[in-house]
Amino acid sequence: MPSAPLPLSPDLQRGPVRPVVSAEAVARLPRWPLWLMCALYVVPGFIGRDPWSADGLAFGMMVRLADGHGNWLAPSLYGQPVPGGWLAYWLGAIAIRGLGPWLGQIMASRVPFAILLAGSLVMLWQAAYRFALRDAMQPVQPAFAPPISRRAYARVMADGALLSLVACLGLLTLGHEAGPYLILLSGSTAVLLALALAPTSPALAACVLGAALVVLAFGGAPWLALVDALAAGGLLLHPAVRQARAHLVVAVLLGVLAALAALPAANGLGAPSVDALARIPGTLAWFLWPAWPLALWALWRWRESRREWHVLVPIAMAAPPLLATMFAHHGATPELLALPALAQLAALALPVMQRGSLAALDWFALMFFSLFALVVWVLWIALLTGWPSQPAANIARLAPGYAAHLVVLPTLVALLATIAWTAIVAWRAGRHRHPLWKGMVLSAGGVTLVWTLVGTLWLPVLDYASTYRNLGVAMAAALRADHAPESASVQGIGLTLAQQALLGYWSGAEFGATRVGSAAYALMLWHGRHPAASPPGAARIWEGNRPGEHDEHFTLYRLASAPSAAH
Repeated sequence: MPSAPLPLSPDLQRGPVRPVVSAEAVARLPRWPLWLMCALYVVPGFIGRDPWSADGLAFGMMVRLADGHGNWLAPSLYGQPVPGGWLAYWLGAIAIRGLGPWLGQIMASRVPFAILLAGSLVMLWQAAYRFALRDAMQPVQPAFAPPISRRAYARVMADGALLSLVACLGLLTLGHEAGPYLILLSGSTAVLLALALAPTSPALAACVLGAALVVLAFGGAPWLALVDALAAGGLLLHPAVRQARAHLVVAVLLGVLAALAALPAANGLGAPSVDALARIPGTLAWFLWPAWPLALWALWRWRESRREWHVLVPIAMAAPPLLATMFAHHGATPELLALPALAQLAALALPVMQRGSLAALDWFALMFFSLFALVVWVLWIALLTGWPSQPAANIARLAPGYAAHLVVLPTLVALLATIAWTAIVAWRAGRHRHPLWKGMVLSAGGVTLVWTLVGTLWLPVLDYASTYRNLGVAMAAALRADHAPESASVQGIGLTLAQQALLGYWSGAEFGATRVGSAAYALMLWHGRHPAASPPGAARIWEGNRPGEHDEHFTLYRLASAPSAAH
């Protein structure tokens, strides 16, 4: 049974351990529910919304490059250089040029990143499958029962790794942003896949490893690419890849050269501060949940096999991004890149977990995600009908002016997702004790349910409160009313580069002028109840804010020292 303690077979008393499972433990997970869950996980978040602050900088860069405003080899936005992450901007710009006329610039820029997220899930599945085919990871064959198929066992372990990654809370938001993070996630997953392929497919592994390290280097993480290349070089000493060393050395050298070439344009590493170190445990605890407790348990139960390829490689790939969290700049989340390796380690825990431990994890997932889904439905009903009154009043305060209306298709998708969750819970509560992947179904299904509900029921109001579209359109109307020329030069005061990118996109204004007298207008962002001091001799022509952001004020001024007056 998969819930039994991890024993040693008589011929392995002095060697690595292998799990003992029953033939029923490798029962096949039906493919169509798995594919449907992955689709519901990948698609929401990429459709039905405008760019927000988190992905505004990347989108602005993509549009500027696609429109021919900028140097592809030295990307900059409104004259300000943008370090690292160039591959994401190039990929988005190419997609805008190719698909923009049919899908629009916003949707076109997201297509390749949705493919990258789906591709990362596929690559992790393939990596876990390859690892599980190794003799050292295969279970002990029963003496008086039907033999366990190698491929069937590898398939259920790969399913478990995939479900573990989908269940990770940290992947939800960053994994659905069209920007450098998905480039890096796909590169990190490809490194894991390459090392899984190395013992049996040296040439293919070398090609994948070299490409993955280049992607990491020019995708915004050259330090991580360098460390991963060195780690891969150290792993070449392992007997499992004796026949692949000649191929892999070339890929490692390519990765080192790419990392060194990209380092000058990258952000340097920061020194760890006491406050940053104090926040790391709490951040990692939720960001890596539920992979981290399963990974720790797997490391303990497979400790006698720690030198085996299927254990050593995920450890080597998870350690660098986790250690990088101590040196990362504020807002950076290198721990995202540890998720594929941690999901692989989490899958190793499934055949050796006690039944009570899996039940506790399931109960947490059941209670947490069911309660979250109930809250989403109640708030959506309050938004639509005004009842219950208190939640409706809270929503009206956070998104004033939003007019909710029933949209049939998203509501139907949300309803079907909720019914599917109910069916999964009923199935999990039944007497189905055998499949190894059963322990991760509720966690992965719960994450997918919540993400689907938010992406269907709540996305319109979230987009209404977060988009800069209305603000940019109002700003453009104010500029036209002031007889400003097209692409009027605007100096941004107090605005982030992402805010300038989004407001510039929606208004058509040209931000970036920083010298006194070099712009016809100035847009100032100030916070609080007391307006900031206006530029000398400037005339205020417009003021606005996003719905619900009462503490955030944008004020547009016509500058008296403009090189060409508006009037």
